[in-house]
Amino acid sequence: MYYKAFHVNAVANVTTLDDGLVSQVDAPVHVNAVIINSDATEGNIIECWIGTKRVAEIYDYCLDTAEEAAVAGLSTTKIGRLPIDLDVPAGSIFKIGSRCGATGHHIYGAYEYTETT
Repeated sequence: MYYKAFHVNAVANVTTLDDGLVSQVDAPVHVNAVIINSDATEGNIIECWIGTKRVAEIYDYCLDTAEEAAVAGLSTTKIGRLPIDLDVPAGSIFKIGSRCGATGHHIYGAYEYTETT
């Protein structure tokens, strides 16, 4: 199992994606999950993409946030690990990002993946 960190500084009124996890010809990857946290809940939609295909989306309201953790500790009802369970074809990139409304935010975490060769 491998982990690759990510951080997205999501800007208001646009979709911002990270650089992603590249699936190489000699080392294709299978994304098991995304470990994720948001700095605040703003009603933005977190998206996961493989190439030009959106493969997951979830409101940031469903995620653990640093804001809430500072006050009450991590939630037992919100998501900190988003299961993905998808192979990323060789030559493609798995990306995560945020489709923001009027308020930007930060998401950060790590891709949890395995090489499939």
